[in-house]
Amino acid sequence: MNCPVCTRPVDMGKDRCNHCGVSIQVYKKIVRISNTLYNSGLEKAKIRDLSGAISDLELSLRYYKYNTDARNLLGLIYYEMGETVTALAQWIRSKNFDKNNDMADYYINSVQSNRAKLDEINHSIKKYNTALELARQGSEDLAIIQLKKVVSQNRKFIKAHQLLALLYISTGQNELAIKCLKKIRSADINNTTTLRYLNELGVCVAASYGVAASADRKVFHGDANVKVKPVGSYKPETARAFPFINVIIGIIIGLFVGIVLIMPTISGRLNKEKNSEVTDYGERLASQESTISSLQYENDNLKNQISELENTIKELGEDDSLSLAELYDKILSAYIDYNEGSKSKALAAVMDIDESSLESEAAKKILKKIQSEDANTASAEVFEQGRVAYNSGRYEEALTYLTEALNLNKDNYDAIYFMGRLYHKQGDKEKAEQYYRQVIDNYPDSPRASEAESRLSELGIDINNE
Repeated sequence: MNCPVCTRPVDMGKDRCNHCGVSIQVYKKIVRISNTLYNSGLEKAKIRDLSGAISDLELSLRYYKYNTDARNLLGLIYYEMGETVTALAQWIRSKNFDKNNDMADYYINSVQSNRAKLDEINHSIKKYNTALELARQGSEDLAIIQLKKVVSQNRKFIKAHQLLALLYISTGQNELAIKCLKKIRSADINNTTTLRYLNELGVCVAASYGVAASADRKVFHGDANVKVKPVGSYKPETARAFPFINVIIGIIIGLFVGIVLIMPTISGRLNKEKNSEVTDYGERLASQESTISSLQYENDNLKNQISELENTIKELGEDDSLSLAELYDKILSAYIDYNEGSKSKALAAVMDIDESSLESEAAKKILKKIQSEDANTASAEVFEQGRVAYNSGRYEEALTYLTEALNLNKDNYDAIYFMGRLYHKQGDKEKAEQYYRQVIDNYPDSPRASEAESRLSELGIDINNE
């Protein structure tokens, strides 16, 4: 533990800092209270009372934010509940507070090293947000479909299960709601939202509590290789008169120095800083209000279009127009990507869709909006992603990006050249020669033409002698 004034290490067995002499009695009590709350959260986590553990650990960090043991455990609990982003945020803050925090490093590396898992988690979060927006608009059926995909990808995502159960209740499917709630009850036995929903459905939660708290559930299923150690508990100290006298004298001297010497300087500096902040805030607010108004108008129009498209999908029902329903679903997925900023991905998904094959006016408007994007610009953006993947040695990912770039713009000679480089790197000389010659024959004035000739020379092919 470090002194709160001089930030040097202090001896917890003493009442004053060895370096600056300031009293640390109150500081020690705060740290001990934080440790006591950490121990309480650890005990609750062991019996899978995750919600109660979160409350204790967050209160522990309010007392002492440098309690890295409590912050690491809080991150583990959020990860167990399927909230990976929040867990990573806690571990990163823990690492920032303590550069030698090996446990935080281990947790962060364990999550970030699995790129496929991270992409899956990110995709499930996007689908959850989409489902939440659909639920707010009253499209319960579409929201349920999205949430089923979310819980199948991330079975620990408690909030997604709760929202799915709430939609089941809203649509009168109480048995499915009870089944969904019981799944997450075993993961977090005292989650107040889960208990409230079960009470509304007439399920006796008191009877199921004994099962959830039985011996076979008194283990926190976080990382099997992680051991979380309890820290010292809080013990009240015997009050002594002399330290209080010293504290009072120190306070009087500090007030005198502050009033006479320090306060005028601090007040002037604070006033100057506040005036500058108010000016900057006013300028930002004025620009943001204009942007928000235009975005709100566009957002309302987009919501109306999505709602009309969803109604059309509902009307299709379960008739024999399965291909048309899939087409609308493809357009809706592309529109979600478009709104999230992945315009090139959305454009590539709907490039081959003919507007005349659609019956819904809303779908036609959305299709026109996406297809109005500049295919050449989108192709260049996707090519750049493919080039980065190629330079990083991720050849399969690079092939996907380069193919998508050529689908958007068949004249993207950069993408054609790098397709040749990719096959050249993988030892497929025949395909590499095919793409190099395509650059030389079709785009002789491009800067890639001379590079393609050099690559053909590396393959032992001299086009000048042909």
